[in-house]
Amino acid sequence: MAKAQMDKVFGVVKNSFPIFEDNFEQVGTIYACENGAVFKYKDQFIRVPYEYVRKMEKVSNLALGKVSVIFQVYDQMGTEYNMAVAINDIHYPVLKKMFPNALPKDK
Repeated sequence: MAKAQMDKVFGVVKNSFPIFEDNFEQVGTIYACENGAVFKYKDQFIRVPYEYVRKMEKVSNLALGKVSVIFQVYDQMGTEYNMAVAINDIHYPVLKKMFPNALPKDK
């Protein structure tokens, strides 16, 4: 059995979700860990407690089963990060549920 992937701050990685730009090119990954999320985006690692994702808004549907999404997140030091990316459509509701404070709230 393979060894579980670990993040030094948030613990065991439970799941991962690819991040795309230009609808095709993968530019990062969102790692869902035991105690928070790690956004690996353009060679940066942004460690974010789940409650610190303030915005996750679906902007539009894209080709190939992807959606355009805007993220606004804060790391543990309070630094703000804004990202306009594409994710797989099937991952949107999973991520939205994972981030309890993300606005807008889906109905």
